[in-house]
Amino acid sequence: MKTISELLRITVVKVFHISRYMQTAKIIRHRHKFHHYMNDDLKSVTEETHFKIVFSNPKEFDLFREWIKKHGGEYIYNKEESKQEGTFPKVPMFHDEICWCDIMTYYLLHVAGFSYHSALSPYKGEVYVKE
Repeated sequence: MKTISELLRITVVKVFHISRYMQTAKIIRHRHKFHHYMNDDLKSVTEETHFKIVFSNPKEFDLFREWIKKHGGEYIYNKEESKQEGTFPKVPMFHDEICWCDIMTYYLLHVAGFSYHSALSPYKGEVYVKE
């Protein structure tokens, strides 16, 4: 029978092994609703959806921004307003409708070597992993 300290050491080693070799990336959705009133009467509601990409390894973020720049775009995240700014990269497979979430997902899966792991519920984004 193992002691508590031995079990804790084994757990720490397993967690360290996973975190040392596995990297994560998250695409996070932010929804902003704007209610337009006139004389206390609700006239309209508009909603904007913005996306943010977060990497566990800061170097991956630099590579993402370099890839965007290489394809003629620029990714800027405005922290104060919680929204992305900049220009879309010119990627051949995205012709008509283009969205930052599409660009981010394409980059993670087809350029950076990440794979889909799970969803952030309820529909707040996705988690991707890379070993």
